[in-house]
Amino acid sequence: MAHPLTRLRTAQGLSHADYARLVARTHAELGLGQMAARREKVSRWESGRTVPEHTAQLAMARIHGVPADEVRRLGWPHWLHLVLSDAVLLDQAYTDRGAELALHGTLHLRKGPSTPALLLRGAALAAQTRSALALITAPDRRPDAEGRSPSAEQLQWCEARIAALERHEAGTAVPAATLYRAARAEHRLVVRLLGVGGADAPTSRRLFALAARTALLCTWLSSALGEEARAERYNLAAVRAAAAAAEPALATAAFTQLALRHVIAGDPADALALVRAAGDAGSGPLPATAVPVRLVEALAFARQGCATDAARALDRAAVTAAPGPHPHPHPHPAPAPDDPSGTAALARAVTVARAQAALFLGAPREARSYFETLTDSLLAPRAIDPSPHTGVWLLYATDVHLELGEVDLAARAVHRAVNAIGLLPSGLARQYRQRLAHHAREPAVRRALVHLTDLPKTSGTSCNSGCPGVH
Repeated sequence: MAHPLTRLRTAQGLSHADYARLVARTHAELGLGQMAARREKVSRWESGRTVPEHTAQLAMARIHGVPADEVRRLGWPHWLHLVLSDAVLLDQAYTDRGAELALHGTLHLRKGPSTPALLLRGAALAAQTRSALALITAPDRRPDAEGRSPSAEQLQWCEARIAALERHEAGTAVPAATLYRAARAEHRLVVRLLGVGGADAPTSRRLFALAARTALLCTWLSSALGEEARAERYNLAAVRAAAAAAEPALATAAFTQLALRHVIAGDPADALALVRAAGDAGSGPLPATAVPVRLVEALAFARQGCATDAARALDRAAVTAAPGPHPHPHPHPAPAPDDPSGTAALARAVTVARAQAALFLGAPREARSYFETLTDSLLAPRAIDPSPHTGVWLLYATDVHLELGEVDLAARAVHRAVNAIGLLPSGLARQYRQRLAHHAREPAVRRALVHLTDLPKTSGTSCNSGCPGVH
C-alpha cells in the first residue's frame, strides 16, 4: 500500500518537487525558518528511509489542515491518517456506487478546528471534473445495485423539508448553526435511504438528487459558519451525487460552489476551470444558477488581477439578476428570482461580489462604498431577512477598513456582526480576533474583542477556520 504522504501528495496533483516547494514555503510562512526544497527529501519520507523534522511536519500539517497538537500526539506518520479519512471522497470511481460511498463518507467528517486546506487541486481536480461531466451526460444509465426503495410519501416529506431549508439562503432569522444541524440531519437521512434504496432507476436518481441538495445545503452553511475545509468535503460529495442524479442544474450549482472554494482557499485558475465545467453541465441560463456562476467567475478573474474580465462578469450577473419574467428552476439550491425576496437576495449577492472583487483588485475605497450599502441595510427596516452569510461579509468589510487604517470602523463591523448573528460561530469569531490582534491596544478594538468574548466561543457545531466568500 502506498505511503499516506504519497496518497495525500498525488491527490493534490503535486510532484515531489512541487510538494517540496510547498512545504518549504509554508515552513517559512510559519516563521520556522528556511528549509531546502529538494524533491529527494519527499521521496525519502515516502519510502520510509527518513522521518521529516518536527518543523517540517508542522508545515505539512498546516498544508493538510491538521492541528499541531495532533502532530505531537500521534507522531509520524500516524497523524497523516487524520487527513486520509477524506480519502473516500478522492479514491472512489465515478459511478453510482462511488457516489454513494463518497456521500457516506460525509457522515464521518473529522471534527475540530483545522486550516482551510483543499483536498483537490490542479491536475487531480481536473481529472475528477472530467469524470463527473462524463457521468452526468451518460445516456440511459441503470442503478448499480437494487434494494428496498423508500416509500413515495417518505421521499415527498424529505423533499418538502429540504426545500424549506433551501429557502433560508435568501434570508433568515434562524442562526446558521441551527440551520446546519437541521441540514446535516436531513443529509444523514437521505444518505441512509440511499443505502437501502435503488430498486429502480427513477427512485435512485431521485435519491441522488436529494443527496446532492442536502450536501449543497451543508456546503454553504458550513461556509457561513467559517468551516471552509468542511464545506469543500460536502461540496465534493455534492458533485458526485449531482452527477449520479444526472441533474444539470444541481451539477452547475455544485461546480459553482466548488469554484468558490478555490477562489477563496485555492487557485483562481482552478476556479475558472470549474466555472467552465458548470457551463458544460448544461443547466441553461436560469438566474438562480447563472448569477452565482457569473459572480464566482468575476471573483476568480479579480483574484488573477483581470479587472476588465471581472467587471464584465459582474455586469452580466447584474443584468441576469434584475427583476423579470424568469423561469422557475427545479430543483433549485437558490431562491426563485421571480419572488421579490429572491430577486433582492440576488441583487445583494451582486453587491457583495462587487465589494469582494474590488478588495481583491486592490481598490479598498471602492470596496468600502459597496460594503457601506450592505452594512447600512442592517440598521434599516428589513425588506428581507439578513443572509446567513452576514458574518462573513462583515469580515471582509473589516479587512477593508483595516487596510484603509479605519480601525474604529473595523471594530464597529465586529459589533454589527455580533448584533446581527446573535451568536458568532467559533470559526468566524476566531477570524475576527485574528484580524484585530495587531490593534488590540486601541480602545475601540478592545471593546469589540470584549463583545466577542461576552458570548460563548462555540456555536454548537465544530468550526474550521477559513475565509468563505459570496454565495
